[in-house]
Amino acid sequence: MARPTQYNLEKVLDNAMDIFWEKGYESVSMADLVTCTSLNRRTMYSLFKDKEGLFRRTLDNYYTKRSVEKINILKNNLGKKGIELFLLSFEFEENFKGCLFSNSMQEKEFLNEETYNIPKEYFNLISTQIEKNLIRAKEDGEFSGDPRIMALTLVTFIHGFHVHGKYNHSKEDGNLIIQNIINLIA
Repeated sequence: MARPTQYNLEKVLDNAMDIFWEKGYESVSMADLVTCTSLNRRTMYSLFKDKEGLFRRTLDNYYTKRSVEKINILKNNLGKKGIELFLLSFEFEENFKGCLFSNSMQEKEFLNEETYNIPKEYFNLISTQIEKNLIRAKEDGEFSGDPRIMALTLVTFIHGFHVHGKYNHSKEDGNLIIQNIINLIA
């Protein structure tokens, strides 16, 4: 009689998230996933159907563990202060890998629409919430520009910041960049 497969789904998703985050979707092979998750191929295909199915679950995992915090910073701190706290939550570190969602959006040609829409919807949520914060900042007299245009600018900044941090791990430089962006919100 076959022994039932034992695995910790959360650990499997965390390990898969790490390798996708480090290498990118297209560069990760099924052999890489088998090694990093400790699942055999049969179990992996049974659980996730294919590599993209695992990647989708990984993106959902990333959202739950990391990205929802960012949205909540904005939602729980309306106005300019929320945007400042949101931006300050990004910090370069020694092995900075950027943002899994930003990284994934660069691989659009390798993903089906359903998978690509996960990070796309996240950034749409971020943009919408930043715009709400800027509308509040405008009402409070802390911002005089166009909330929509500035929200789009900040989302563009976020993508670029994550790419920049992959090769420049200087916390000092990261903090200077963030402070400069905050100063533009006037």
